[in-house]
Amino acid sequence: MHHIEIVSQLEGPHLAQLPELVDAATRADGHEPIGEHKFLRLKRGGDLGVAVLAFEERRLAGYAHTLTFGEGEGRRVSCEFVVHPDVRRRGVGRMLLSHALMHAVSQGAARIDAWAYNDSPASAHLAAQFGFAPARRLYHLHRHAGGQADAQAPAGARLRPFRPGADDGRWLALNNRIFAAHPENGAWTLDDLRARMAQPWFAPRDFLLLEAEGRLAAFCWVKVDERGDDGRVGEIYVIGVAPEQRGRGFARYLLDTALGHAATRGARTAAVYVDATNAPALALYEAAGFHRHHVDICYTRDLLAACAATAGERQVAA
Repeated sequence: MHHIEIVSQLEGPHLAQLPELVDAATRADGHEPIGEHKFLRLKRGGDLGVAVLAFEERRLAGYAHTLTFGEGEGRRVSCEFVVHPDVRRRGVGRMLLSHALMHAVSQGAARIDAWAYNDSPASAHLAAQFGFAPARRLYHLHRHAGGQADAQAPAGARLRPFRPGADDGRWLALNNRIFAAHPENGAWTLDDLRARMAQPWFAPRDFLLLEAEGRLAAFCWVKVDERGDDGRVGEIYVIGVAPEQRGRGFARYLLDTALGHAATRGARTAAVYVDATNAPALALYEAAGFHRHHVDICYTRDLLAACAATAGERQVAA
């Protein structure tokens, strides 16, 4: 018998069991089951976030989190969920997705997105059962770290580490300008930045800022942490170049520098996530020797069309 709890902020009792659930799923599946971006927002509350927790007896059997974005016809709900390996194929996943759908409808969302990390036949089957269709693909690329320790800075450019407290505002302004249309990297707040800086993996020396003509022109943030069988990984967490500075070789210089930096930090593998539609970024990483490790798929369901069809059926019946 499963018990469901729905909360708007994760607190002590919930956080106590989540690490074991996430660790068990990571070991079983070979990848982290939920994305950091939405989890950190829900952990601190706000942003119209809702978590669905499924308990079997008193043990956390499954977890889903949602965030609501936008207004009007652009309003959408994004969902991710994980089921403990010990209780899979018992309907927990369907239960979590059902509650996420009900929440999306209650928010008046035009659509709901559900992420399947390292997509599998089981994920595709569950998505199809609930009327979802693939909408976005995110490639997870890997290569060996190192080999680029002496990359030469472009003329007029100077590289330095991020200074917490002093660079926060300038970096946020540049990041949000570069990624204005990006669903995860855009519209960051100071709280979003501080939440990352509070993570155990954060180190200012891994956050590289590039200045040109005395102005912040580009950046590359490297996330170095331990990832199970992959060992110590240096992830290109985010890399960005100001639109007016593109074409000067800044992105390739930052990537080459980051690969060497990751190696000096003990990483044996370099990783990066790239949207399948981002041809320039894919070309950059493939030229640097990255290969595809796995694919994450965002499945989506149009809720406005479903609501309109239901309303039409009711009118005919009347």
